[in-house]
Amino acid sequence: MTRQSQNTDQEQLLKTITLLLQKAHISYMVTGALSVIFYGRPRASHDIDLVIEAKKDKVANITKALASLSDEFLIDVGHVKDAIEQNLHGFNILHLQTMLKLDFWLLKDNSFDKSRFRRRKIVKIFGQQMTFSSPEDTILIKLLWYKESNIEKHLVDAAFVYQIQNESLDKEYLVRWSKKQKTENLLEEIKKIDLEKFY
Repeated sequence: MTRQSQNTDQEQLLKTITLLLQKAHISYMVTGALSVIFYGRPRASHDIDLVIEAKKDKVANITKALASLSDEFLIDVGHVKDAIEQNLHGFNILHLQTMLKLDFWLLKDNSFDKSRFRRRKIVKIFGQQMTFSSPEDTILIKLLWYKESNIEKHLVDAAFVYQIQNESLDKEYLVRWSKKQKTENLLEEIKKIDLEKFY
């Protein structure tokens, strides 16, 4: 699969899954690499990451919506049901034709997840309206992942979003949450990263 065809496939999958969620009245936001790419970093990504609000009384609604895709995707409906009912981290489905993976992360009952879900943005991309994580929350989650994993791409991703979206960012929000998450030193570090090295 060429890079161009992969991007086209990913674009179509993103449009398909977000439209499905919207029609099924399942609250969601696109996060992870696609959020980073949208706000500024030109890099490849093989996965689509979404956070969904999956309350236990919505299990039937969510499983029914995903089951409607079973001709094109590998979906373990039982695992989806268990993930929601047992409050696990999430679940994934696999697009059979392209082998691209869609990761669904369940919205957590903590102050940061509630905050970033409340602040999600409606954007128009690929000719369709979708709901994305805000740039500030994209930065904050990447700093948190870097703190936990020490994987450089998370720090670089955060740097791209910060430096490219710099003038429009809510800096007070960033500082407040970085202090709560003990990533304020990383927030300072991403301001100084030379992005030219990563193009």
